[in-house]
Amino acid sequence: MTLCRRPIYWAVGRRRPHILLPPPGGGAYPLTVSDRRSYLLLVAVLVVWAGNFPLGKLALTEVGPLFLVGGRTLMAAPLLLGLARLSAPLERPLLRRDYVAFAVLGLTGLVLNTTTWYWGLKWTTALNAGILGAASPIFMALGAAMLLGERLRARTWAGIALTVAAVVLTVAKGSLSVLLDLAVNRGDLIILLSQTAWVAYSLYSRVAASTLPPVWVMGGANAVGAIVLVPLSWLIDGPWPSPVAAPLGWGVMVYGAVPITIAHLWYYQVIRRLGPGRTAAFLNLMPFVVIGMSWALLGEAVHAYHLAGAVLVIAGVVLTTRRATSSS
Repeated sequence: MTLCRRPIYWAVGRRRPHILLPPPGGGAYPLTVSDRRSYLLLVAVLVVWAGNFPLGKLALTEVGPLFLVGGRTLMAAPLLLGLARLSAPLERPLLRRDYVAFAVLGLTGLVLNTTTWYWGLKWTTALNAGILGAASPIFMALGAAMLLGERLRARTWAGIALTVAAVVLTVAKGSLSVLLDLAVNRGDLIILLSQTAWVAYSLYSRVAASTLPPVWVMGGANAVGAIVLVPLSWLIDGPWPSPVAAPLGWGVMVYGAVPITIAHLWYYQVIRRLGPGRTAAFLNLMPFVVIGMSWALLGEAVHAYHLAGAVLVIAGVVLTTRRATSSS
């Protein structure tokens, strides 16, 4: 998992945190002080997650994907597990099903998805990665239909069509000749490939037997990621560079371990207060925030096909997820 998408750790297990829903019948929901604070936190989450695209691109000029994800998990795991013991002490020992959840989610979400995503980001623009990454709910819907037998309604198929159009437009850079000549950027294809691991991660989280609080699952998954990725990084890339030799790489690694992890915890607070529908609607702005930050921090050129792709992918995701969020 890139940790810049909407997380779904809270979906693990049969028991989910209580979510405050809007009043029945779609009536007005008063904007209390807590609501305003929740929206401020949601803005912070949006900015922090979107920042991972241009900052990750900068870091990859100094270090590789294995360093970024391995170092991030190595730092985040003890922080999360320590916080878990303080904020959500367990009333029972960890069970085999919990360790299985740690292993599966750590391997699919961090070792495979996030590492592959950084690999793709190395070869494409942060702009393209932001638009392609926003299509993840579509891959989830298709995966659930094929593997779990969930029915896809006409609205969902319309959303999938719009999102496919957005992906094709982005990958082709708005040019039919790029597709005809098979001159597609390999980074774009790798970003799309990373979605397969995300689907596995997402679908497993929906059927996993673990009933642990989200902070425990996050900590356990990061521990598994560190156990696998740190030695793999040393084996493939050699000893890690010093912070002096790779300041951007170390900075973004710490950024992933601390601000992005904190943003996930804020996300859970917000979704309990505002509900999944309003939270998801707000986070649909992610591609435009990525576009703005990539232009400001990297100087990447924004083309008409980027804006059109962002609009199409957001429209597709809204159509695909509307029924789920409104009924949550």
